Amino acid sequence: FTSGAVYTGEWSGGQMSGKGKMVNADGTSYEGDFSNNVMNGEGIYIDIDNVKWEGIFINGSYESKI
Repeated sequence: FTSGAVYTGEWSGGQMSGKGKMVNADGTSYEGDFSNNVMNGEGIYIDIDNVKWEGIFINGSYESKI
């Protein structure tokens, strides 16, 4: 990606979809379910302060713990 992010995982119809891992240029990362190129489903996001957010993500946003 031009942002410096690196994605490894499943694709569908040219979009990130299924299980995958995204590591961003700033060091943040997400590993879990993707749909329509965004975090959707169960996953773990690690923010810039190395805080782990584990739970349900909907349309790219953290919603709740599992």
